Amino acid sequence: MKRILSLTVLTLGLSLSASGADFPEGAVKPFQFNLGGSWNSFDTQARLDVTRGGVVTAGTTVDFEKLLDIPVMDQNFIVTGQWRFSRVSYVQAGFQSMKRAGTRLATEEIRWDDATYGVGVQIDGNFDSTEVYLGYRWDAFKADNVKLGMTIGVSYYEIASGLLGAATVTYPDGSVKSEMASKGFEVKLPVPVIGLVGEGAISSQFTFNFYARALFINTGDFSGGTVAGGITFKWYFMENLGLGAGADITSLQIKKYVDDQNTWSARYSFSGPKLFVIAAF
Repeated sequence: MKRILSLTVLTLGLSLSASGADFPEGAVKPFQFNLGGSWNSFDTQARLDVTRGGVVTAGTTVDFEKLLDIPVMDQNFIVTGQWRFSRVSYVQAGFQSMKRAGTRLATEEIRWDDATYGVGVQIDGNFDSTEVYLGYRWDAFKADNVKLGMTIGVSYYEIASGLLGAATVTYPDGSVKSEMASKGFEVKLPVPVIGLVGEGAISSQFTFNFYARALFINTGDFSGGTVAGGITFKWYFMENLGLGAGADITSLQIKKYVDDQNTWSARYSFSGPKLFVIAAF
């Protein structure tokens, strides 16, 4: 959150210095589409507990990058867009999907669901995530060269994490067997978010943009939330085309997600630079 606030302060400072520039023609078109990729650094930890007969067996907190050799750095495809349907109102949308997997010999005993993977066992692990964002933006302050507004929307997450390897499995009837066990868990949940957004014109061809959004919720079966933010610079070299570069940070904290007899928890964050092509019309 501190980094997001720092980006916001920096961007506001730039907006004050851009007093002589008007927005490029491409930046004020009703439709904006950005297509590109990002190069992210990940920090992923997850745990899967199981409840049998009212007794909770706590799972091991798995560091997917460290214990399972899932890449710390990876790239992914991103697409975002917006439709300005009035002078100060927009519909915004975004999509990104990341699939990561790794294989490693376990350096410690790992409990995951009803399976126990011993030291020295080869484990295949995966952690995949998809985010779809849909929101509304309203510009509370609008000038020739600066726009500042608020956003409200929903980030819909689909997250799948799993382990595969030789394990000791405890079944609901109490029996225990040694077998090749594939244990996974999938989370599908919408997280409402609110935030701030700003744009400023640096020159007749260059603009900058920042955003920050967050929300935390606590219900009977779910506790957690998300924080996201970033800054982007855009160059409109033609009226309808441009290039963009920037950086984003996203952090998803799930303290509790209950599904039947399983309780899944995770801390998942990624951040890094991005490059994209802009189409405006």
